[in-house]
Amino acid sequence: MKTLLLYISLLSVIFILLLKSMYYWPESKIKHFAFVFTYSDQFVEAMRATEDAGYVSIQWHDKSHQRDESSMAWEAGEPKYKKVVKPDLSKIIGPYKETGLQSLWLQYYQGAWLIRKAFSYKDENGTGEGIYAFGIVNPKDVCLPNTQCVEHLFGQWHVIKN
Repeated sequence: MKTLLLYISLLSVIFILLLKSMYYWPESKIKHFAFVFTYSDQFVEAMRATEDAGYVSIQWHDKSHQRDESSMAWEAGEPKYKKVVKPDLSKIIGPYKETGLQSLWLQYYQGAWLIRKAFSYKDENGTGEGIYAFGIVNPKDVCLPNTQCVEHLFGQWHVIKN
């Protein structure tokens, strides 16, 4: 029995260390799956809070070494979004901030929530900024013509490399 508990404890430590090191993993679907799976609850909570606040897009960046924050938000408007002056994003980013992540750019677009600039990647065309999407994603809305840039992760989560 003690041996079994020892093995379970050791496996738990290894699993936690693997997840904590995911930032250093090579670019792969497994890396995206692990990252989104780990933080999906915080992402969804931030999306709901953004929607509850009446925003269609927010940007937040924590400049912790300067004790300063950069916060921006937009509301739906015609013909474009309307920027909100001095938005209060504390309810939106509170739970997200506790994870240790230092920035968040959410945008509601064509029926899906996009987490913009979620990661950087390199391919044959150079370096790009990747997006995580939650909801129904139509590749025609987010991909360049004649390309396939959307990859399903799990549930309603997708990776977009465009």
